[in-house]
Order: sequence, then C-alpha cells, then structure tokens
Amino acid sequence: MTPPSDRPVPPAPLLIVTRNFPPVIGGIERVVAEAARALSPHFRVVVIGPGGGEPGPDSGIDYRPVAPVPAARFLLATHRLAARIGRDLRPSAVLAGSGIMAPAARAAARAAGCPAWALVHGLDVTARHPLYRIFFVPSIRRLDGLLANSRATARAACRLGIPEARIGQITLGVDRPEWPVPEDVRERVRRVWGVPPEARLLLFVGRLTVRKGIGPFIENVLAPLVAADPGIHLAVVGAAPLRALGRVAVRPEDLEQRAARSGVGAHLHLVGPLTGGPLDEAYFASDLFVFPVLERAGDMEGFGLVALEAAAHGLATVAFATGGIPDAVSDPESGDLVPPGDYPAMGRAICRRLAEDPRNRGQAAWRFAGERSWARFASELDAWVRARLSPVA
Repeated sequence: MTPPSDRPVPPAPLLIVTRNFPPVIGGIERVVAEAARALSPHFRVVVIGPGGGEPGPDSGIDYRPVAPVPAARFLLATHRLAARIGRDLRPSAVLAGSGIMAPAARAAARAAGCPAWALVHGLDVTARHPLYRIFFVPSIRRLDGLLANSRATARAACRLGIPEARIGQITLGVDRPEWPVPEDVRERVRRVWGVPPEARLLLFVGRLTVRKGIGPFIENVLAPLVAADPGIHLAVVGAAPLRALGRVAVRPEDLEQRAARSGVGAHLHLVGPLTGGPLDEAYFASDLFVFPVLERAGDMEGFGLVALEAAAHGLATVAFATGGIPDAVSDPESGDLVPPGDYPAMGRAICRRLAEDPRNRGQAAWRFAGERSWARFASELDAWVRARLSPVA
C-alpha cells in the first residue's frame, strides 16, 4: 500500500467562466478554448460556458453548460453557478473568458478566496453601452489581473483606470498548415463559388458587423478596382453574429444591394460561414486578404486573428491600421497597413500586392505566422498564471 505521503497530489482546480466557446466560430471562442487547453495539463480545468460547447472527449476539461439564450438569463445562471462552484470546489484561480464574465468570475473568486483574472478583447474595455458601463466595467476594474490580446487593448484597459501593473499582454497564436497549397484546391473552390479561374480574388473572413467595414469597402474600394480591372473579385466568408457584445449586424442582402448599386454585383461572392478544412481552402484559393475594419468609438477591433490566419496560409493582408490590427499584421512582412478610412490608399496597396509575383507573394507572411503559434500562447499563459499563484501547479 502506497504511504499517504507518497500518493500523487491531484492537480489544483482552476475555473474558467465564458460566454464564448466552440463550436461557435470566432476569434474569442478560439482564444478561450486554447486557454483551457493550455492550462489543462497543470490544473483540473472546469469551464462554465454556453450550452453546446464542445471541449472534446479527450480534452480533460470538465465542461458545465448553461443555456446561452436569453443573454440576461445566461449571465444570471452563470453567476450563480460560478459562486456555487467557487464555494464547493475552491479553485486556485478563476479566469473570465471576456470582460462581460467579470462579475461571475469575481463571485466565484470571493467564494473560493482566490484571485480572479480575465482575458480581454478590445470591445471588453471600450464598449460604451450604459448598462455595460454600470454593471460590468466596475467588476473588470476590481479583477486581480487582465490579459490583453494586443497593445491597443492594454492601452484601453489603462484608460479605464486599471493600474498598468495588473495588465499583461499575450501573443495570440495560429495553426500554420503546410504551404504551398495543392494545385487543385484553387480551381475547385473557385468553381464552387462561381469565381472565374483567372480572377484576382480578394478574401474577407469575419462576422458581418458594421465594425468590420465590408459594406463601405464594396462601394469605396471594390467598385473602383473593378472599374480599372474587371478581373478582380471579392469573396466574403462569414455570417452575422449570434451573441456578440454590442453587435450591429450586417445582413448578406445588404451587401448584395450595395454591390448591385455600385455595379459590381457579379464580382461579389457571399460564401457564408466556414471552419476547418473548408476555411483553409478558402484562404488557399484567394490572392489577397482584405480587412477594412472601421475606426468606431467604443467598438474597437481588439486584434484581428483572421489576418494572422491568412498569413499562416501564405496570404498577405491589406488592412486599416486601427485597434489591435497592427499586432496581427506586420507591415510589410505580412501585409500593408494603411491609415484608417483612407480608401484610395487601401486600393493602391491592393494593386501593389496583386502585382507581386504570385510565387513570392505569401512567403514572408507564412514565415511571420510561424513565429506566432498556439504553443507560444500556451507557454506565455502558463508562465503568467504561475507567476501569480503560489506554487500549487
């Protein structure tokens, strides 16, 4: 019989509370899932998240689902469950997946007598909705630490009055597939989308919201480009958000109407949401990624993970230099950053990139993405957590 002193010590519990978790598609969902995965080798990770979340049968993550709608009921139910788990499980720390979960994280931490932190993503620290400022921002300010997804998000957190010493920044990661692409993918995907095989194809990937700027891009960039070069087309991958904070959705039919009014209806291809292999193929089938995010007060783009995904597929990006996008796009290595709202400059940058030798266009972008892996994200997160805890992990 093993002496009690020699028995293996079970891992310390750690609680994550989140409104964002796969299979819902989005950057925040991916970041929270990777955070849970990164911490699970060192902690017993318990996640409170939306019903339908799928951490995977072999993840080692204890997932506690809560019905995701209506939103108010989800937040209240999560708050109560977090407090109960904090009291019963006594986690060593609590991590909120975003700012809106800060009250629930603090409730669990108070019950457990442990620290509470949050991953913050742009809008978490810039949203101006009165109810958000009243009910959520005070809890964010009282957290023991924040991990920001970009320099811009960290600066915005400071402007909320959070001491800089409590704010860290973490490098978001990306999966880098084998590159270059198999030759048949480009032709096959374009055939399915109705894109001419010889077209110069621009790609946008993201939730269809006003902030993403794809509507104004169609009118102010795509239309002039097509007038000068009828071989240019745009594919839009994504859908309106279901549960995004402060969302202002854009309907696909609105984009179709804009394109028709601008005379480029036949050059716009609305693909819908994609993930996994089909999304990989969308990147591979395209010539250039465009990210025309608008600079809007109280609605900041925290990072722009899709631009990093594009680089991982050997696709350079042309983007407005707003919010955290300069952390996701290295100019000129992985793309071009142009002044926010300068549509003529964006059009010129697109033309320059499309004129490059296709054989060399994405090499530097692919190398840039290779320096930003989820393994690096996991290492940075683990080090940040360990530095703030007693040596229990």
